[in-house]
Amino acid sequence: MRTSVDVHNFLVEREVPHEVFSTQGRLATAESLAAVLDLPPGEVGKVVVFAGEADPGGIAAVVPSGSTARVRRVREATGRSDLKVAGGDRVAELTDFLPGTVPPAGLPADVTVVVDRSLDREDVLYFLGGEPRIVLKIRGTDLVRATGATVAPIASPSSARGASGAGAP
Repeated sequence: MRTSVDVHNFLVEREVPHEVFSTQGRLATAESLAAVLDLPPGEVGKVVVFAGEADPGGIAAVVPSGSTARVRRVREATGRSDLKVAGGDRVAELTDFLPGTVPPAGLPADVTVVVDRSLDREDVLYFLGGEPRIVLKIRGTDLVRATGATVAPIASPSSARGASGAGAP
């Protein structure tokens, strides 16, 4: 399994300014990260992993906490019509991170990163950092540059059913 050290090394190798730090207690979701750090949801991002039948690589959809990665929009941004939200075991298989800790950087080379356009900005953003107590702090524009992400409008506000972070078209 990969860890926050892999995330840090990935970003250092690309000369991307960032911070990786630990918090007290386990961070189970991006929403809990926002609460612990007393941050608005727009400053905290989360990764929703998608997988398809035709291509072995996954998609890491990076959206603001408090929003939903829309399946149709992720399909359009990637050109992959077979995508579905990946379950826990599949998330671990695709990303080599524990489910619930997947960061937006330091992922395997065959994982495509798609960042919601609302996060492609100079502001500092916070993400789960690859381990249950670790936080990644990085500017949105630096994240896009480091990962070679596609930027697209893939998020919309969460509904009551959006607990997984992904929603219907």
